[in-house]
Amino acid sequence: MGAITISGLGKSFGTVEVLKDVSLDIADGEFLTLLGPSGCGKSTLLRIIAGLERQTAGSIAIDGRAIDGLPAKARNIAMVFQSYALYPHLTAARNIALPLTMRRMTPWQRLPLVGSLLPGTRGLRAAIGRDVAGVAAALDIAHLLDRKPGQLSGGQKQRVALARAMVRQPAAFLLDEPLSNLDAKLRVQMRAELTDLHRRLATTMIYVTHDQAEAMTMSDRVAVLMGGDLLQVGPPRRIYDDPETLQVAEFVGSPKINVLPGRMGRPGLVDCLGARLPLGVPGGPDVALRVAVRPEALVLARPDAADCLRGRVRHIENLGSDCMVHADVEGAADPVVVRLDPEAGGRLARGTPIALEIPPHRALVFDAEGKRLRPDAATARLRRAGA
Repeated sequence: MGAITISGLGKSFGTVEVLKDVSLDIADGEFLTLLGPSGCGKSTLLRIIAGLERQTAGSIAIDGRAIDGLPAKARNIAMVFQSYALYPHLTAARNIALPLTMRRMTPWQRLPLVGSLLPGTRGLRAAIGRDVAGVAAALDIAHLLDRKPGQLSGGQKQRVALARAMVRQPAAFLLDEPLSNLDAKLRVQMRAELTDLHRRLATTMIYVTHDQAEAMTMSDRVAVLMGGDLLQVGPPRRIYDDPETLQVAEFVGSPKINVLPGRMGRPGLVDCLGARLPLGVPGGPDVALRVAVRPEALVLARPDAADCLRGRVRHIENLGSDCMVHADVEGAADPVVVRLDPEAGGRLARGTPIALEIPPHRALVFDAEGKRLRPDAATARLRRAGA
């Protein structure tokens, strides 16, 4: 079992507060990703769970048992590091076997010459060898066991590091940006392999990354950390479609979400750069708002259509399956990006006038501080219906 409960966790280095009152429940067998920019505290949180750092405040429990006072070796947690942390002078087999050797054998039995003469040593080494062979076969690295790390590729080193973690049969795996040293093609392959491995093992995994593609494609849930604060936790689709704050909306998604200035007009209406949107969010007349809309949500409209954003094409990116059109819209701080199919994008050129419709049910509204504003119940039903 590997259910992990984090309650009110805080961590400070001197006067610098790295984690601020983080609370999180991770279910047994769940794949949870800690997502955030560099320096947000996600790796520090992982190291605290592993027992490599001590928290300043709060507590951590595994299956209801507090582990705050336990050293790292007593927590039954395996960690895979960004650098793999393989011993260069040991073969892959010996690197994988090391946790079992340290756990099952006495210091005397581990001695190179004397240890082999002690009672029981031969049987222990044989059992460890069988465990290593089993996990190596599961990860398709049995043919690499006699090689040293210097003779392995990045993907092969990654598999050896995973095998060393798996062989312990821990309550949870902690993975700290394990794919960041791989090339783009191999990262895609390893994402699929890690997801498949999680399904087969059904063991709790906590994965740290700043790469939203990894978070969105691999996770059961994503926890977004920024500046030491846990901003939102939920399934990847909800994090993308229904962000709680503008920070989350802007961080998740590529290309970045369009953020446009808006103002509350008549009750239920928001004025956004010439478009009047029936969004039904609360607020008094003329209150400043921010309207966010994903590039794929914008609709190419007729030139004479009403309630549209109007501008000129600044740049076109043809990506094969998609076409990213960047348009200069008066009043927008940055170019507005719209994702079109190649056929529609191919009809446009740099300098072409463009009209873009914002479907009200795809618009996200935030107040001046970046907090999400939601429509009232009646308007919410219309938005869900696509009205």
